[in-house]
Amino acid sequence: MSERKAMAPLLCSQTLLSSHPLRVSCGIACVTLAFVLTFVLTLHPSEQGQSLLFDGHFRPKTPQEYEGRLQIHTGVPEEHNETNFAEPALKPWDYEYGLSSAECNASFKELYREIDRAVALKKKRTYVTPMDIDISWKETGAVRALIYSQKLYIIEAKFSGAGYQRTRALSILHQIHRAITTSPSPLPNIEFSFAVSDIADPTHSHTIWALSRLLMDENTWLMPDFGYWSWPLELVGTYEQIRAEMLASEADWEDKIPKALWRGAVKTNPVRGTLMEVTRGKSWADVDAVTWKNRTEVAGSNAVSMVDHCRYQFLVHTEGRSYSGRGKYLLNCASVVVAHKSEWIEPHQHLLISSGEHQNFVQVERDFSDLETKVEELLDDPERAVAITRNSVATFRDRYLTPAAQACYWRHLIRSWAEVSFKPKGWEVSDGGKRRRGTPFETFV
Repeated sequence: MSERKAMAPLLCSQTLLSSHPLRVSCGIACVTLAFVLTFVLTLHPSEQGQSLLFDGHFRPKTPQEYEGRLQIHTGVPEEHNETNFAEPALKPWDYEYGLSSAECNASFKELYREIDRAVALKKKRTYVTPMDIDISWKETGAVRALIYSQKLYIIEAKFSGAGYQRTRALSILHQIHRAITTSPSPLPNIEFSFAVSDIADPTHSHTIWALSRLLMDENTWLMPDFGYWSWPLELVGTYEQIRAEMLASEADWEDKIPKALWRGAVKTNPVRGTLMEVTRGKSWADVDAVTWKNRTEVAGSNAVSMVDHCRYQFLVHTEGRSYSGRGKYLLNCASVVVAHKSEWIEPHQHLLISSGEHQNFVQVERDFSDLETKVEELLDDPERAVAITRNSVATFRDRYLTPAAQACYWRHLIRSWAEVSFKPKGWEVSDGGKRRRGTPFETFV
């Protein structure tokens, strides 16, 4: 802020020095106006080409400035000690949901491969029709929705009695609603359907938005996981909360526990049972099964919170009934993620690099036959292990898995879907009059 702007309230207040009633009234109004003007001026672009957001953070305006804001942190900040519990220094992309298309493309240009694949396929074949988004074929775990005039409506929702489908769907809808309301430019009208079940389409034939897909699921469009809003478990929580707590509790590499950690339910996938067998009795492994009391609570004392996962040098990731939503949390730790060769694809799958200068995780066989060798190699070569961790932090925690990146992904998905889809109707005739189709998001939730 310039000196002239800062002095405005002081100069204006001199009016109050007069005892004349009229001048006093004018002076009070002048001071009020000056303070308002000073506040507004801080919201306008400065001479350096940046704009100050309402929360006091500068928002870079060029790709170069965004690159400059990237910070890689693998240890505890100096301000986090026993006597000073200041908030961890949040990155720009921890709170910025309103990036423009140009800013999103400059910042997260490698994130949209799955969306672009689906668009290219539709352009080669046939565009999306109203029949394609019909969900009568799916018994539970599906929602049909409409975005019209920057508002979100739910046309149809199908949930089982288990309960988790509803919470997942609400988390997805909240993310979509946030992407709409924070968009700096209007989003197109679209109608779409999405599935929240682990296996979206057992027939591998329908056009639907889903959490993950197999290679054969060509018509499946991948959307961000429900956990990017919140996972209602006692060991997890909201995504922003988990990220902040992980960052606040991070330790340097040499202070982490030199073991490979895994916790989970074994019955969901045979690879998990294999992992238990391979690691049994190994000094480098801390692997154990957990038993769920219900959908949100685990039994026993061997469970490990997501934040406490970051205390370990190595974190093993396995698939579950299909994909496993745990992966994005592990990639938020400054630890080496070890994952078996995957069958299920997530939106960020192509960003995982298993070898070379930019390696950001360790890949092992699905039978974990090479797990011990690869973990011990890194235990003996901490410099290489830290390099992998730094690459992981730069790629995932500090960039492509940030809240800002997910908001950008949602808007790119909406715009891309509109390119190859029919134009939806926002109104319907009911009792002789016109009314909006569906239930407004605000009412539905």
